[in-house]
Amino acid sequence: MHVVHGLRSGGMELGVVKLVNRLDPGRVRSAICSTTPAASSLKKELPPAVSLFELHRRNGNDPGLVWDLYRLFRRERPHVVHTHAWGTLVEGLVAARLARVPVVVHGEHGTLQLRAHQRWVQRRAWASVDQLLSVSSRLAERISRETRFPLARIRTIRNGVDLSRFGHLPRQAARAMLSLPADARIAVAVGRLVPVKDHITLLEAIVAVRRRGVNVSLAIAGDGPLRSALVERAAALGISNDVYFLGHRGDIEAVFAAGDLFVLSSASEGLSNTILEAMASGLAVVATSVGGADEMVQDGITGVLVRPGARDEMASALAAVIEDDVLRHQMGTAGRARVEAEFSLSTMVERYESMYVELAARNAASIYRRQSDASIVERQGAA
Repeated sequence: MHVVHGLRSGGMELGVVKLVNRLDPGRVRSAICSTTPAASSLKKELPPAVSLFELHRRNGNDPGLVWDLYRLFRRERPHVVHTHAWGTLVEGLVAARLARVPVVVHGEHGTLQLRAHQRWVQRRAWASVDQLLSVSSRLAERISRETRFPLARIRTIRNGVDLSRFGHLPRQAARAMLSLPADARIAVAVGRLVPVKDHITLLEAIVAVRRRGVNVSLAIAGDGPLRSALVERAAALGISNDVYFLGHRGDIEAVFAAGDLFVLSSASEGLSNTILEAMASGLAVVATSVGGADEMVQDGITGVLVRPGARDEMASALAAVIEDDVLRHQMGTAGRARVEAEFSLSTMVERYESMYVELAARNAASIYRRQSDASIVERQGAA
């Protein structure tokens, strides 16, 4: 059973949905617990075999959530509970241990909590799970460096992308679907409109590119609490007519197909699904060198990496790539080839499945006792 803070349209949440949809149900039966109500768009993507449980946690620390999770785990009796990120780490771990769940896995996806007490809590909690996961080697190294947690105890399973979904839609057809101009040079960005994605720096970089005489527009797919502020900022910068806010898109493959290049301005990431999807779509990438970006983007070959928050660096990279058609095509082709070789969704799913089966086998005695206890309860109930 995967436990997420809220099943909504974010990179981590979409990754969980992709995973449970593709695991072999003969080996791993999946369920998801969303501690806040789930987005209807993601509910529709779950097959009937994957159970979804929705809770109603209160904002901030909610001790009642431990009780709710405990009751759920006792009722559903999962062999493995897999919590995701800070928002479910402590409550999920405590509830799982109280409910005597045999295996607890925790995954970190990019954003660490670095206040002194949070570092302490994370170290203690991570030390108590059966497996700590990271989505990139760089994130694993950062976890160890920032919190002094042993690197050897962190397993890395990189994200994967569905190659069959991306790179097949013609550009002009995609632009028509999104009501984007047919002849513009368009950089596309995909992600929730939240502070960590640093869209402000991206907007300022677009202004700097245009001041150099390079005509470039920006299409941003995603929604979030900063949408109004970003629309206002684009207007204040004088680029409202050149920035397209597309909102949340279920057809994200069309957004990538419509672009000339992909840009990511995040201040922090784990292993960005959007970078992988852009590369699978054959787009050159300009991205901040955060998280595992350099594990995906080969600087100068599949794209360009810049420092986070460095507006002028990002502007220079965008201008260089957008003006050079040959370079852009070469980078896009190389990016697609790299994803095919290193980051396929099937490889990611195989690695998760093997891990779950391995951990279950290691804890087989505990799982057997739980099954035996459940059978006794059922027989007593029938009697």
